Amino acid sequence: MIKIITKFYIIFLLITLSACETSQSINLDTSKNKVSIETLRITNNAEIIGTVDSLGVYKWLGIPYAEKPINNFRWRATRELKNYDKKYEAVSFAEPCVQFQSSLTNNGLVKPGAVVGSEDCLYLNIYSPAFSKNSILNDNIKLPVMVWIHGGGNTTGMPSEYNPEVFVRSEEIIFVSIAYRLGIFGWLSHPELREQEGEDSSSNFGLLDQIMALKWIKENIQFFGGDPNNITIFGESAGGQNVIALYSSPLSRGLFDKAISQSGGTTVTSTNDAEKINRNATDYISNYKNRHVTTEEWVNVLFKKDFISSKFGEKDNLSDLKSLDSLSLMSGIDKGEFWSTQKDLARIIADDIVIPKEGILETLGNANKHANVPIILGINKDENKLFNFFNKDLVRNFFNRFFIVNDPFYYDLLSDYQSLAWRSNGLDTPADMIEKSGQENIYTYRFDWDEEPKILGMDFSLLLGAAHAFEIPFIMGDFDLGNQTSLIYDKNKIQERDILSYSMMQYWSEFAKTGDPNKGSKKNLERWNKWKSYDGNSQIMVLDTISSGGVRMTESYVPIEALVEVFNNDPRSEKIKDKCAFLEIAFSWVDNWKEKNNSCMDYEG
Repeated sequence: MIKIITKFYIIFLLITLSACETSQSINLDTSKNKVSIETLRITNNAEIIGTVDSLGVYKWLGIPYAEKPINNFRWRATRELKNYDKKYEAVSFAEPCVQFQSSLTNNGLVKPGAVVGSEDCLYLNIYSPAFSKNSILNDNIKLPVMVWIHGGGNTTGMPSEYNPEVFVRSEEIIFVSIAYRLGIFGWLSHPELREQEGEDSSSNFGLLDQIMALKWIKENIQFFGGDPNNITIFGESAGGQNVIALYSSPLSRGLFDKAISQSGGTTVTSTNDAEKINRNATDYISNYKNRHVTTEEWVNVLFKKDFISSKFGEKDNLSDLKSLDSLSLMSGIDKGEFWSTQKDLARIIADDIVIPKEGILETLGNANKHANVPIILGINKDENKLFNFFNKDLVRNFFNRFFIVNDPFYYDLLSDYQSLAWRSNGLDTPADMIEKSGQENIYTYRFDWDEEPKILGMDFSLLLGAAHAFEIPFIMGDFDLGNQTSLIYDKNKIQERDILSYSMMQYWSEFAKTGDPNKGSKKNLERWNKWKSYDGNSQIMVLDTISSGGVRMTESYVPIEALVEVFNNDPRSEKIKDKCAFLEIAFSWVDNWKEKNNSCMDYEG
């Protein structure tokens, strides 16, 4: 029995962390992928040949889309690819971008913290239904293109974690997954960088990578059966935030036609705060935005370790940093366990180049400053349970085999309001801003599936519920965990699970095709109404199984200004003695929540 529990724990983590941590990150064995002549495509620059999988899906893996961001190109804007191999075999995933190895690698638990990956990592992967080169040309095939931006806090993750084959085959779309620079290589604000010219003076190199990938896709996807004039960007977690960032960036305008943000957000950091913070300021502990490591702090760690000879602000400091290899640079970052606070530099910086100086949220209120295309904004009902599951103050963990919630009432309540804060940041507040700018084609959802099994008295529906990243398998149509699948998904509920998945795949693909998830030839889908924020009666789509109420529209509205009111109207709040202390924990990462709610202004954590 212990062996079964241990296997369950490992497989369980593999799926729940798939969008946030690296699972099987360096296990990129593609030796079974063989070149398939029917996948030969001739682009403007090269001949590219891929492989065909067991479902008949065509794949082109590891296609370079930009010059290598190494040596003199480290911390510079992404360069258009010039030196392209005339014949390229795209049958293997490229190495991931540099990152800390996660708790999970090669199908087992290992010691986390090792630096893995390469700075040479700007590659993309294309998945297509089985269409020959001649049929694409003769039949004028132009399928909608869906570009996936992976999550992982913009510090971890990689395209190889995702399996979209069922989605591609079922919905006849072109799926593209892209890699982009992570952590200190993808986001760095430094005074000497601002002295460089043009986009080289940016701080958001990871976003510039994504923009270059979109340019490559727009120029080349027609050779793979995709429509360059019908591109949808979508992503989850940090990927969802990147989607909203691209939506607000002047540099990405015209490169995509629709957007889907899953569990995203709008928080940005100013260049000043990214580089230097007064840690004696009274609002530091309670201000989520200031919990990152500053450039100054990171540089001075490297200085104290004798890796560089200059401190932050001294002459040639950037040259010192560029002289180090990736392992040395990463040694200035303190990588904790996945569920603890990770000591990273700021990501997504209002550099006034990629991201407007006023930030993402303010930009969304002006249709002349954002992409102004149809958008879906969504959230999972129990986002924060994925992280609370690993909080030893909330859940007792016995040898990684048995998990007990210390206080189920408090666990549920805290998770509810942490998740509600996430929703407010990633759904209601940005949806309101985009709507007020004049864009009417806004759709919102809440993913509610929480039907995990009970095993030996452990209720994983309570422990995790509709946690962060749990919607991804439903969109990809990929629930195959080998012999351990039944330990994640109850056998008696597989049919309903698959029905929900099929509905979500249809909604996503119909939106990609037309900008309206209700259109197309699919039948029996509940109508998904547009977002309307008037009178506080906004409707969002709830995505759930039939036995739990089904896919349905419901009235629900939680902008940042209403967070405290919602809590006060909740009967459960009466059982909380110190409400301000509770809210300080639940809303700690929401910008200016006290001021916007005129609540707990005198509370000091």
